[in-house]
Amino acid sequence: MPPVPAEAPESAAGSPTTPEGRRYWDPSVYEIELDRFFYRNWLCVGREEQLSKPGDFRTRAVGREQILLVRDTDGTLRGFYNLCRHRGSRVVVPAEGTGARSFICPYHAWSYGLDGRLLGAPHMDGQPGFERSESGLHPIRVATWGGFVWANLEPAGKSLPGALGPFFARFDRLPLADLRLGGRREYEVEANWKILVENFSECYHCAPVHPALNRLTPYLSGANDARFLGPSGPGPFAGGYMEFAGDFESMTRTGYTRRPRIPGTTAEDHRRVYYYVVFPNLFFSLHPDYLMVHRCWPTSPTHSRIENEFYFPPAAMADPAFDPDDAIDLWDEINRQDWEVCALAQQGMRSRAWSGGRYSDKEPLVRDFDAFVARELARPDPPSGSGEP
Repeated sequence: MPPVPAEAPESAAGSPTTPEGRRYWDPSVYEIELDRFFYRNWLCVGREEQLSKPGDFRTRAVGREQILLVRDTDGTLRGFYNLCRHRGSRVVVPAEGTGARSFICPYHAWSYGLDGRLLGAPHMDGQPGFERSESGLHPIRVATWGGFVWANLEPAGKSLPGALGPFFARFDRLPLADLRLGGRREYEVEANWKILVENFSECYHCAPVHPALNRLTPYLSGANDARFLGPSGPGPFAGGYMEFAGDFESMTRTGYTRRPRIPGTTAEDHRRVYYYVVFPNLFFSLHPDYLMVHRCWPTSPTHSRIENEFYFPPAAMADPAFDPDDAIDLWDEINRQDWEVCALAQQGMRSRAWSGGRYSDKEPLVRDFDAFVARELARPDPPSGSGEP
């Protein structure tokens, strides 16, 4: 796919203005971004405990594609395009399930094993050129880290550790795989996915938009300690931390909690909330007593679906008095405030008067992200079949 015309990386990195409005609503830009970013990078698609037993499966939409994740009979986690090799029908219709032994296409009853092999194809034996061994489900790459499942539709390229190892190294000290889901919210947002990433990457807006958040972690607190990949940058992630005011100890309605902290966190961690964008679709937020993630899924040039999940230590969830709503309800309020201003920005960017705005000195990660996107869109496609460790 040809690159999107864009300013040179050096120009984008030093530009005082944001991208033009069409970058946030033009269908042609959106299609190229799906191909470059969501079909070629590692995406966080779920948790291992959702696929813990042989026969457990889930389907996920990724842009125009749909993928199938399944635990094979030998315990291997596998991923495929949810696409029959006969006429292109979806093979698996339910969003999730357990106890599957095979998958049967509802159109012409071609059947597939949990390992993707074609098991049965009625009236196909003897057809010229038909090879059962070459007609299994199209595979995709899957891997795990921190209890999360990651998928990559690009057959070649960096492994998960090769792509995100520097980010993972920051949190390998913590037993994130042991955490368990304590609550979940979903949102439909009338905004381009990049507007949501930019919003998450700055707290310039926090004082006017999020008074409850700003009370607990003032917007001038903390620091950024990771920036998007550049000439000497660490990788496709960016973010930093904010610090609690006074004696506040958790992002809850009151600022306090009786929940135990995540094992392995330090006294320094207990005074901070860490916020990182893991390109392209994960917002990773580590609190002293819980892990919060947002997964951002673009569904059109001007619409996105957000999954917001909260993970807690098993010891906290085993307490009969466990109640995560003090955190979830606060973040539901913050989320809705964000989605409202993001939608307003989306509306305004359609104006013929909009040609870009100025960055403030409180938006370095937004500038970095915009430059990163411009560099990636301007980059030529790699040679077919090229792979990296």
